[in-house]
Amino acid sequence: MIKMRSWKKKIGSCILCGIIGASVSAFFQPVPVADAAGIGGIIGTAIQGAAVYKQVDDTIKYYDQTEEGRQALFAEYQKKFGVSENYYRKQQLDDMMPRLTRGIAAVDPSIHKKPYLYFINKQESFNAFCSMGHVMSVNEGLYSLTENPDEVAVVLGHEMGHGQKNHVASSIRKKMNVAIGAGMLGSAIGGSALTNLALNIAVNQIDTVAITKKDEWEADNLAFDYIINAGYNPGAAAAIWQRVEEKYGKSKTSFAGEIFSPSDHPTHQQRRDNYTKKLFEYSGKHATAEKGVVKVNGKALVQPAAADGMSGAERSYFVLGNLAAAYHNGHNKSDAYASGSTLMLGAQPIMTCHSGDPSASELAELLNRIK
Repeated sequence: MIKMRSWKKKIGSCILCGIIGASVSAFFQPVPVADAAGIGGIIGTAIQGAAVYKQVDDTIKYYDQTEEGRQALFAEYQKKFGVSENYYRKQQLDDMMPRLTRGIAAVDPSIHKKPYLYFINKQESFNAFCSMGHVMSVNEGLYSLTENPDEVAVVLGHEMGHGQKNHVASSIRKKMNVAIGAGMLGSAIGGSALTNLALNIAVNQIDTVAITKKDEWEADNLAFDYIINAGYNPGAAAAIWQRVEEKYGKSKTSFAGEIFSPSDHPTHQQRRDNYTKKLFEYSGKHATAEKGVVKVNGKALVQPAAADGMSGAERSYFVLGNLAAAYHNGHNKSDAYASGSTLMLGAQPIMTCHSGDPSASELAELLNRIK
């Protein structure tokens, strides 16, 4: 098993090692070394540099846009990280990916041009990743934190957001171009030197190939839209980060999978609070949650008890998600009522009550007064 390192390093290593493996023979063909003396050397270096940058672009495009390159990258990841044989989790993922794909296609039909290649790997940290070419993998360790399909969908949606916006391919291209440009400042660079430079990036500079904070926020925000379109509870977006904070603490340096929270990325609390604001907006500014208390029109509705393997605070975001959906879809125009132990608002289930919660009938009476 691979020793525990940050996923940022793992992913950069796998991608760039894959690039080197194919690009040495297929793309990085030797180019003539320019005469360094005089203006001829300068012109030759400029021409050579342009050729090198094109070779980098061709290599990125091979792995990102061709089926042959995508399959090669997919196979390399499977070899690198192992393939889980957990049938139940694999079946769940096989059911979720088409559903999420349809949800994404509602706002970004380009997903059909490059369907995702995905698998569950054997790594034990809570994480997932999406590489170039829509090659995606989920850690076994993610399921040790949560097996709730709505929360898993948030993680998948986040990674698919990276994939739809080509964040990883863009990061790799920028890093390689910067390194190549720096190497050309002093003198011309030939094919072998370029190969050595790429190898140096793969071996020694992996940790500088990173997803930016801006990209992380974009992926988070896209995930919110994706899971709504796919029919998952939008409250799960805030709930998963509440769960992460409770599991790993407030310090993001204690988080097991750094692709979600490296040192320059949003904190767990910032991500949870961002989603809470989005839920408030989605509800038409009627519903929110704060410190485990769900509020409607500024008035407390319920503080859920711990149940179903969740803390009360985590459950509050699922209740908020249902309320936000109810208001967004106009169910608030109907009365709230109890259906057994479940609080309903029109056709929208809001909360199934457990030991320690008020009864569904009590909550229905209160909701009708404040909604």
